[in-house]
Amino acid sequence: MAMIALNYGENPQQQGFVAADASSQDPLAITRFTLPDGAPALSDAANMSWSTLKEFDNSLEAITRIAAAFEANLGAVPKIAVLTSRGTPFSAVAGSSDSVVKRAIENEFRSSYGAFLVTNVEITEQTAYKIRQWMGEDRPFLGIAAPVIEASAAPYFTRKVRKCHLLANPALGNLGRQSLRKEIIAHAIRGATVSQQPNPYVPTFPADWDQALKEDMSLAWGICAASPSSCITVVKDNNLIANAAGHVQLVTATENAVLHARVNQRTEMMRGAAVCSDSFFSFADAIDHLARRKVKAIFAPSGSMRDDEVRAHAKEFDVLFHTVPATEGRIFYGH
Repeated sequence: MAMIALNYGENPQQQGFVAADASSQDPLAITRFTLPDGAPALSDAANMSWSTLKEFDNSLEAITRIAAAFEANLGAVPKIAVLTSRGTPFSAVAGSSDSVVKRAIENEFRSSYGAFLVTNVEITEQTAYKIRQWMGEDRPFLGIAAPVIEASAAPYFTRKVRKCHLLANPALGNLGRQSLRKEIIAHAIRGATVSQQPNPYVPTFPADWDQALKEDMSLAWGICAASPSSCITVVKDNNLIANAAGHVQLVTATENAVLHARVNQRTEMMRGAAVCSDSFFSFADAIDHLARRKVKAIFAPSGSMRDDEVRAHAKEFDVLFHTVPATEGRIFYGH
């Protein structure tokens, strides 16, 4: 692997490097992406940082898991836009047109500044013009990954300081279960490297769920599966309402999901929403925050000694509570 120096690492005072694996067979490998002028993506590594590439990779994890869930449960993959910042997807929308990008920006307008956008929408010059209007003046992205980014679209994303990294790969236009990561995942620890197989699990939701619920849960599951644990993800009408990630206790995650919705004036949107958890509910109090706001369904792994108690509590509020064994469907990510 060739070692390429980055602009800096996770922080400006750290030097960063990327080792490019030219032999990777992954169609979504960074080596398969190009700049709008057709040059290899990593030919611009000197302007990238560790964080740029990590945000890019986390965004890919989210959009591919969303696409896999849609294909498995709806038979087709919609247009998707995901915004990621600080290692966590914080805004996501599924739909039928490039308006998914507009809605993703509007959902979290203040946070979209400096975020990484990944989408299966082609970025033509016309789309780029619209995105600039949706973003507002002087509110650039950190980067954009899309199936196509026309060279004439690039000037719309010019930043005053540093660059908006524009990465194109046609494979983003054909997402599905086949797009999930297949190569071994490795991380360096002190004095060693730990590695594991990627998580192959994709859920199949109950046949009696209606299409709208399956769509919402597909989006919720994909975001939850690409977020730090413990995580609670809430989706309504194909919009990410809240994503409370990185909590030690699940009860804290559920409470913060409700707070997140309230801060963004979406409390009413929790009624009838789909909720995904990456951890089983050890106590009924964690589920209570969601049940009392009349969410429609919760998907979670099972494996707690209090599974029956938690299920009974959800039933009291007429919340559909669907679980799979943790040994089969746990979706921790980012450890």
